[in-house]
Amino acid sequence: MRGSRWLAAACAVGCVSTGVAVAGSGSSETKAVTGEFQAELKRQHQRRCDANHVKLRLRFKGDQTSDDDQLAGKFEANVETVQDTNTGYGYASGTVVIREEGRRNRTKFRGEFVAVVEPDGGAEGFLTGRTTGRGSMRLLANFNVDQDPETLAITGEFGKDSQEQDPYGPHEDQDPAVLTDACDKGHGHH
Repeated sequence: MRGSRWLAAACAVGCVSTGVAVAGSGSSETKAVTGEFQAELKRQHQRRCDANHVKLRLRFKGDQTSDDDQLAGKFEANVETVQDTNTGYGYASGTVVIREEGRRNRTKFRGEFVAVVEPDGGAEGFLTGRTTGRGSMRLLANFNVDQDPETLAITGEFGKDSQEQDPYGPHEDQDPAVLTDACDKGHGHH
């Protein structure tokens, strides 16, 4: 009886290992990506939420370029920001949509972000979302944004940090971003 339990255990381990090898044999990819965006403020609503904080709801529209075509196109962001009126610090969250250029206006990417707002109008945060259609991939990206104090237009980037790079130091991507479909259940059908 004791021998049959060991045989069953050996078979179970072998069967699981074979299953993992077969299930893991599909091809997937994880790659570094970069992009830049610029957008004009199209709508804003502001209200005081307590003695020291103001809440803003903002809508931006513009363009995004990227070294991956799935992330390039018309840029739209809906943003909610809460800022301390004394210190200028705050936080933001919202959604980003990238649409195809041209008449079709097909959605290429949908994502959500969170960010820390800095007193100078800039923000740094994290964006996550998915490209759409066949071969859908997940984006995980550090990003930073600057806002023009006069026009309130924004410019930003993900997957790099060119804002304060030391011209004499290493030129590594300090705000990395990846596009991946690795170990994604239902790979390619989102």
